[in-house]
Amino acid sequence: MASTQPAIPLTPYRRSHGRARRVLAGLVLAALAAFAWSLSAGALPVSGSDLLNAITGGAGGMETDIVRTLRLPRATAAFACGGLLALAGALMQVLLRNPLADPYVLGISGGAAVGALGAILAGAASGWIDAGAFVGALGATLLVFGLA
Repeated sequence: MASTQPAIPLTPYRRSHGRARRVLAGLVLAALAAFAWSLSAGALPVSGSDLLNAITGGAGGMETDIVRTLRLPRATAAFACGGLLALAGALMQVLLRNPLADPYVLGISGGAAVGALGAILAGAASGWIDAGAFVGALGATLLVFGLA
């Protein structure tokens, strides 16, 4: 029995939706390849089998120890930091409804620098310098939102 409903033509939205999925899949594969490369490249190159052995938890030699103790924490921290910075930038652009909004244009990085400099001039230790930078950035953010 044939269907009496007409076929739904592909709208531009549906075509771009499929393209967006392909682009996203390509970007995920590129990120995974970069992550694997960051685990295997170094002064002591690690083969693919040693890398897979280190990630799955199998016993191994020096290559497995290097991947688990040195390279995996660094690569994970680098990917997490990059992703969070990208998310923060995207959120700033969405919240301010301005595609050009970034911490330098809005003065947030300058506020962080002033807070860090104030902590340095006060003779604070390194942990307090970071706290001073955070307070300076928060103050600049509140000032920008208050003026907006």
